[in-house]
Amino acid sequence: FPGDPLICCAATLSTAHTAPRSWWRGKLADLQFVVPSAMSAETGLTQDGRESPRCLNNVGPRRYLVVEQDSGTVDEQAAILLHLAERAPLVMALTSGGKSLHGWFSCKGANDARLKAFFQYAVMLGADPATWTPCQLVRMPEGRRDNGRRQAVLFLNKAVI
Repeated sequence: FPGDPLICCAATLSTAHTAPRSWWRGKLADLQFVVPSAMSAETGLTQDGRESPRCLNNVGPRRYLVVEQDSGTVDEQAAILLHLAERAPLVMALTSGGKSLHGWFSCKGANDARLKAFFQYAVMLGADPATWTPCQLVRMPEGRRDNGRRQAVLFLNKAVI
């Protein structure tokens, strides 16, 4: 995330916190999760009116769309990500520290209709539909999973960041 935007990160699904990127410096390697878009405020109101560091009310414009799959071999998942990269710019691919690969696709300059069609196609190929939600936590690149495994970045294309 260029600059010093607000980023929402978490060690567990229930411990999300939103703060400027500079505040997170030196802390990210031990975290499992991140929202793949900058946040617009440190907190927002959930749909049921509760204050939260991670909700639709305080997530900013979509920066990355993450495609994650839990089925197939790593090679099969990689093939799907490469196939999808023919349709949208693949920024990064990382391991979950478990059994899946996660592809981060750039949303820069894409309209919602195009993104939705791309993501529906990804879901048809086996992607988890949950990552369509803009404030959904996804695996932190180079973060550490609760099982101690690193969520290693396998591919990074800085040209499309």
